[in-house]
Amino acid sequence: MAKILNFFRTIRNNWKKSLIGGAALTYGISYSKEIYDTDQLMRQYCESISQYGDLPLPTNIKPRHVTIILNPAAKKGKAKKLFQNYCEPLLHLAGIAVTIIQTESQNDARKIIMNLDTPTDAIIVAGGDGTLSDVLTGLVRKYDLNLKSVKQCPIGILPLGQTNKIAKSLYHKYDDLSDIKQMIEATMAIINEKSKMMDMIEIKPIEDNPEEPVKPIYAMGAVEWGAWKDANALATKYWYWGPLKKYATYIFNGYKENLNKYCDVILKYTLPCEGCSRCNQKNSTNGFSNLNTRWWHVFAPRNTIIRDSIDFSKIINEKCDILHELPISTCELHIETSNIDKSQNESPSSLKVKMGPKDIDYFSFVSEGWKKEQNNKSLCEQVIEAKKIELTPQTVNKHYTLYIDNEEYELKAVEIKLFSQAVKVFCPQFKS
Repeated sequence: MAKILNFFRTIRNNWKKSLIGGAALTYGISYSKEIYDTDQLMRQYCESISQYGDLPLPTNIKPRHVTIILNPAAKKGKAKKLFQNYCEPLLHLAGIAVTIIQTESQNDARKIIMNLDTPTDAIIVAGGDGTLSDVLTGLVRKYDLNLKSVKQCPIGILPLGQTNKIAKSLYHKYDDLSDIKQMIEATMAIINEKSKMMDMIEIKPIEDNPEEPVKPIYAMGAVEWGAWKDANALATKYWYWGPLKKYATYIFNGYKENLNKYCDVILKYTLPCEGCSRCNQKNSTNGFSNLNTRWWHVFAPRNTIIRDSIDFSKIINEKCDILHELPISTCELHIETSNIDKSQNESPSSLKVKMGPKDIDYFSFVSEGWKKEQNNKSLCEQVIEAKKIELTPQTVNKHYTLYIDNEEYELKAVEIKLFSQAVKVFCPQFKS
């Protein structure tokens, strides 16, 4: 009893050291438990996958081969280690041949894809939304805008980036070890060859110089422009605020002129259409798709083409391809695909144009920015659905930026076109 009393007396007399020691002990126990749970989780999947990989392969079938486009700078430089720890072992145990190509600079992924001549069964993106956009852009350019060929190349997305909007929409949410479980889930989808068709957008500058045309960019997520988005992108500048930097950025970037006219633009758009005699989507996006072919077979002639049985020439839609014009003055403008908007799963694919509030002051800007960091909800209010968009800024400010899947581009007039069901992506649950 005396020893117990002496123990508590020592803690009371050295309460600062005791507090620090208690915090360190708690963190150590929590960290150790996380390591143990992760090891047990990987052990469980490795044992399951090793049985799958040990199955004999028929002599007339070649082992699967996938090409990994790895962005080592993603996830604050942790992407390569995370891939090696949680994704690569499962692929090897499944008997899949893996070729890993690391990007070395910005936009390097699109160059790698365009120059890729090694036969492969799938392209796996190990990075964030920006790396995925680069891979898509490289694929479309490789096939000279032939979307039928792009459809035949399955794409896997390993959520190893700082922003993974597309990947997060595909995989489940978890209460514990969320990032690791999503990496494993993404890898299992690749191994099990479960996939679904997803939308893609083309962003092309509207320029008057046909002699030197700028090549379009392709993405699957969103095109964003606005005061909140710019402030969020500058958060790293305030690193000395530590975990509060995402909140400090709104305080220091709320004193901008013309906040309510930050996005002063003329929006021209056409309404969504599932396919008709006017747009004839059959020829542009609903081409053949042979799920059992390999992606390099696009270079070989085909004897059989599977065509859609729908005759779009008999479908009349008087509203299709009619341009509607809308002047917009707001502080935030987002154009999102149905890939990241789960409410559109059962409805026709479309682009959602989300506009922020028209009247905003400094204090509202800061408070709404803080709310966004807490719940990650869009700050946009009015919504318009469209298929094709022409975005023309009234004034081009060199300090303004257009974000395509969180990659920064120079703000200029652009045309944004939706290609419905244009990309085959590995996902946990098969959806045709």
